[in-house]
Amino acid sequence: MRQGGPVVSPAAPSRHATVEPGLPLRIDLSLREDHAGHGDPASLDAAIDAADDLREVSLKWIFPEGVQQGATEDPSQSFKHLRAGERRLLHATLRSARQADLPIRLEASFQVADGRTFRTQQGILWRRGARKPDGLHHAGAFEVMGEPVAEPLP
Repeated sequence: MRQGGPVVSPAAPSRHATVEPGLPLRIDLSLREDHAGHGDPASLDAAIDAADDLREVSLKWIFPEGVQQGATEDPSQSFKHLRAGERRLLHATLRSARQADLPIRLEASFQVADGRTFRTQQGILWRRGARKPDGLHHAGAFEVMGEPVAEPLP
């Protein structure tokens, strides 16, 4: 017998364990450069996985200024509905004469069976040119100062 309360759909399958409930839509982005030369194209791939039946699925590429799209699929025409377990692939070819770290995003909105609408996005950083040293990423965690101790304290 089912107890009352909100029904939460299962999260889309993920390679990473999470504590929080996930969305029923997962977007994986990958970027590949054939050559690192000035103005050479890069291939951008997006895999979209649905854990539930989704309606009114809308996807939109968001490219920074200076990025030219070559063969870019228009995702809004081919993703109105996704069935549970369905996977769709998108491909885009990109060019940029600018040497910089260029953030690329895929924005998604969708409606679940009970009528609720969700909006999310996934991003990837296209690193063009000399790589800057990686900074510290705390991912929203708390940072606590401490001192090393040679022996455990009681």
